Amino acid sequence: MSLIEQLGLTAPIVQAPMAGVSTPAMAAAVSNAGALGSIAVGATDAGGPAG
Repeated sequence: MSLIEQLGLTAPIVQAPMAGVSTPAMAAAVSNAGALGSIAVGATDAGGPAG
C-alpha cells in the first residue's frame, strides 16, 4: 500500500507549511480537496495568539 493510499489522499499533492502565509483555513481547504494540508508553526511562539 502506498503512502497516498495509507493517508487516504485522492490527490498526490502536499501543501508546504509556509511560515507567514499558510493558515489553518488553507490547510483545511487543501485537505478537504483530497491532498495533504500543512500548518506552519516555525514562526510562532509558545504562547500562541493570546501571548
